[in-house]
Amino acid sequence: MTIVLRIIIGLLIAAAIGVALVPLLVLMDLGSGGTGWGLCLSGVGVCRTSYFSGFEMVAALFVALFTILALIRVFVLLLRWVQKRQAERDGKPVPV
Repeated sequence: MTIVLRIIIGLLIAAAIGVALVPLLVLMDLGSGGTGWGLCLSGVGVCRTSYFSGFEMVAALFVALFTILALIRVFVLLLRWVQKRQAERDGKPVPV
């Protein structure tokens, strides 16, 4: 059970890093003449977007990141609880 929880926590940490890297990847795409993942369809030179396109993307990234961080917190607490129960069952001193 603890191995599964550790794998889930590792995947969630990788997902949080991936979400945090999205703005950098968008800027790199715009800098190399791309569309910025659909933010500026004609490239950065003639970019005509609404004032809210960037804010919508930032808001979505914040929601995704904080959701992932909350899930990490829940799984870490669950992992501690499982480890505590296993230590009590095995008669070992309970870690604090």
